[in-house]
Amino acid sequence: MIAKETRVLIVEDDAIIAEDINGLLKSEGFTIVGVAHKGADAIDMLKNREPNFALLDIHLQGSLSGIDVAEVIHNNYNFPYIFLSSYDDEKTLGEAQQHSPYGYLVKPFQDRTLLTSIKVAISNFNNYNRTKELSKEHIEQAFGTAITEQEYLVITNLLDGKSYKQIASDNFISMNTVKYHVKNIYNKFNLTGRSELASKLS
Repeated sequence: MIAKETRVLIVEDDAIIAEDINGLLKSEGFTIVGVAHKGADAIDMLKNREPNFALLDIHLQGSLSGIDVAEVIHNNYNFPYIFLSSYDDEKTLGEAQQHSPYGYLVKPFQDRTLLTSIKVAISNFNNYNRTKELSKEHIEQAFGTAITEQEYLVITNLLDGKSYKQIASDNFISMNTVKYHVKNIYNKFNLTGRSELASKLS
């Protein structure tokens, strides 16, 4: 059911990898609405092809990166995406995490890993939408500990799929404050990231 309803935009600058992903997803029943090798092309396809899921290579041809495309998705659309990258260094991971992806795969990856990651991402996204109206009391009951109003604000913004930059802008706080609260929340609840947060609250 997930595959039939999913319209995938593949953003990958390596033509061979893009074609391999395209063939794999088509064979699994996914609809591929476009394959972009550059960020600018990806943004055009967001407007014209109506995807509801994206695979975003972080390092692309041209001036726009996959992270730039993610920013456009956050600001103008409401669907999940997974970052793809050949890099797993702290700098790249940190930049990616600020945009709250629903997954991060380091190339090369196995076909089954990609398919599983997509299905988990879509499931978690659906859970996020169902849990948007969580009360502070519900969160405290779920984790068995009290949270501050600021933590509640950050948690609900994370569940809304907002990037760190968006959370800071929408709530008139600094990026460092957002990062501080997110780190504390994950440590407090012993979580690895936003996907696990949503799963615990679904």
